Parts: sequence; C-alpha cells; structure tokens
Amino acid sequence: MKQIRLLVYGEGPDDYGWRDSKGEWCSGSIISILKKCAEEMNIDLDIDYVEKRFVDGKDKIKLAARHLRKVEGKGIPALRFSMYAIKNGYTEGIFYCDTDKVMSGSQKDETHCRKHFEKIHSDVVNGLQAAESTVWRGIPMISLKMIENWLLADKESYRKCFGAAPSNPSLPSKPELIWGEKNNLSSDYPKNYIKRVLEQYYQKPGREIYRDIADEVSIETLRKKCPISFCRFYEDFAGLCETA
Repeated sequence: MKQIRLLVYGEGPDDYGWRDSKGEWCSGSIISILKKCAEEMNIDLDIDYVEKRFVDGKDKIKLAARHLRKVEGKGIPALRFSMYAIKNGYTEGIFYCDTDKVMSGSQKDETHCRKHFEKIHSDVVNGLQAAESTVWRGIPMISLKMIENWLLADKESYRKCFGAAPSNPSLPSKPELIWGEKNNLSSDYPKNYIKRVLEQYYQKPGREIYRDIADEVSIETLRKKCPISFCRFYEDFAGLCETA
C-alpha cells in the first residue's frame, strides 16, 4: 500500500477540523471523506494540517507583487498555502474551500453553477502552481456551494447515523444546486436545509454531527449526486495518488 504524507487546509472547523482544549487536532468532515477516497484507491494517508492563521489570518505569508500578479480570488490563499507547504518540506497537499454564492446568473441553474465552479477551481489551481516548485503538487477540494451541499447527498449516511432516512424534508435530488435566502429559515439555503433535516433527529448542525455524517457517506453516492464539484475532486485526487 502506497503511503502519502499530505498537508491539508480548509476554511474552518466544519470542514477540515479544529484544535480541542488540549491542543490536539480533531479532524472535520472533509477528512472523513478524504480518507474514504484514499481507502478506495489503496492509499495510506499521513495527514497534517496547516492552521488558518498561516494562510488567511494574522500570521499569513506576505506575498510579493510578482506573486499577486499571477493569482486572484481564492488563488491568493491557495498560493500562501503552497508556500507554507514548500517551506515546511511537504510535496503533496489539498486546499479545501467552498465556492459560496454564484456571482452571476441563477443560483440553481446547472450551467451557471458549473461555470462558477470552474472559475473558482481555475483560480485555486493557479494559486497552487504559482509557488514555482518542481517538487510540490497541490490540488483543490472545492464544494459547490458549501460543505453542507455534499453532506446532503447520501440518505443512507443519515440512516446509519440516526436510524432512518430523512423524510421531512427528504434530501434534495441535486444537492449542489440548492440555494435560497440565508435569513429565511424555510429556504433552501444549504445551512438552513441541513438544519431542517437534522431537526427530524432532534440534532443541531455542528462540526461533530457533520463529521458523523461524513463518516458514513458513500463515495459512490457523492460522485453520483454531486457531479460538478465532488467528481472533479475525486479525479484530481486519483491523479495525485497515482503520481505521488
């Protein structure tokens, strides 16, 4: 079995994890998904984490003007992540982010959502490559539109966690495409939608619950239900594992 030492960055505790009161790292939902992908590919992962403050916080790496001319948007923190990784001796890494709101067009139209995703993916790839290293390879892990969209893909993960599949509401048929008003709790805004799903089980959204769901999710179902963003990550990760 091939072993890969991997540096991972995410946007917060709901996705890549957090430190507990003892300073130990607690992995988040994307790490559960990542490990499941690796298991399918017969890869043993040794995962390290870079804290947000080094990439997009108070201790973030300062970029020269020549670097900033090459990147934009989420490519900027992706470049900082790459520079941190290279400085600390890593050769492979994953940069996780959400795409958030579609900037132009319908939030629920597949063509508009796909176009928006491709722009964010391209920005992140440019950032990961702009560090100009011959030994470093980083890939994006990008959820359209946020991590909750992926976590709304597999009804069987809820059955395994809570004893029954969601029914009021059930899970969306195309979880990547749902959207709604953030301040309207009855809307299909992903965080509002998953909140209503979890209320069936007398649970509240949170990092531990998200991780529990991700622990049970089917990678095959994720690929089927989230063809725009998760399939791209799965393909990128397969390529990383093959060449690592």
